[in-house]
Amino acid sequence: MSHQQTVATLYVNHADAIRRYLYRRVYDIALAEDLCNDVFVRVLEGMPNYHDRGLPIEAWLYRIAHDKAVDAIRYMSRRPQVSIQEYDAHVLDESSIADDEHFRTVLEHLSEEQQRVIIMRYCNDMTFAQIARSLNRSEGAVKQLRNRGVQTLRETYVSSA
Repeated sequence: MSHQQTVATLYVNHADAIRRYLYRRVYDIALAEDLCNDVFVRVLEGMPNYHDRGLPIEAWLYRIAHDKAVDAIRYMSRRPQVSIQEYDAHVLDESSIADDEHFRTVLEHLSEEQQRVIIMRYCNDMTFAQIARSLNRSEGAVKQLRNRGVQTLRETYVSSA
């Protein structure tokens, strides 16, 4: 069995448990999902050097997940925290987005998909389900695009305001 097949099997069998483990550490669904993906990328990268030491392979998965969670928590603790709702109310005021030239300029810092999601969500007042259907993506993927887009907007819009 190739390393890629092995990692795919590990993902199918353990991703949900790893995602739950990460969520219980970072308390953010989107971040837990990102970290879970990072764990399996790390597993794929490290698989050629993996040596069975008599421990279940799950121990290795959880060790990587633990390290990713610790890194994320350290990173978050060094950054000022603003809730999405506070940020949305301050920066993403629906009535002013379309007329805000500065916002449109900052919006260019996002990927095309992130721009579409932000505009559909805040300018067109669409639900995540509606956006997911129109973009042929899962709701989770749409939420992740929205969260990453809002994060980029937060960093760009506030620093350039």
